[in-house]
Amino acid sequence: MPNSQPPQIVVDASTVIAALLPTLAPVDTLDLFTAWRRTDTAILAPPLLLAECTSAIRRYVHSGLLADEEAATALADLAALDVEIVPDTHVRCRAAYDWAGRLGQVRAYDGFYCALAEEVAAALYTGDRRLANAGRQLGVDWIIWVGEPSILPPAAESGESME
Repeated sequence: MPNSQPPQIVVDASTVIAALLPTLAPVDTLDLFTAWRRTDTAILAPPLLLAECTSAIRRYVHSGLLADEEAATALADLAALDVEIVPDTHVRCRAAYDWAGRLGQVRAYDGFYCALAEEVAAALYTGDRRLANAGRQLGVDWIIWVGEPSILPPAAESGESME
C-alpha cells in the first residue's frame, strides 16, 4: 500500500526567523517555505519554536534593528507560516536531553528539534551552521543547514517565482 502521508520536515527558530526577517538574517529561507507549501509538505516544530521566535523578534526590537510595528507584522507572519506545533512528551524531553549530550551542548534547545525530527523520521532544517556541523560529525545526515545552495528548490535557484 503506498504511503499517502504528505512529506514532512522539522524547522528550527533560526530557519523561521530567516523567513520572517530576511534582511536581518544571514540566509533568506522564504523560498524554502514557499516550496514546502507548494508540495504540501508538513512543516513541524516543537512548542519551543514559538518562544524562541518571539524572543528573537523582541531582541531585534530591543537592539533597535526592528520597529514595534515590524515586530507585530513578523509575529503575525509567524502564524501565517502554518508551522504545525507538535506538543512535547516526556519521552521527547528525555530524547532532547540525550541529544544535547550527544551534541555537547549545555542546554537542550537544539535537542528538542533533533528529537522531534528523529521521532518523525524527517529532515531538520536549521540556520545554525554549528548545529548542522555537529550533526555531520555524529554521522547524522538529516540535519540540514539552510545556507547550502543545493537545498534551494530548482525554481528558486533559477529566479522563477514560486507563488
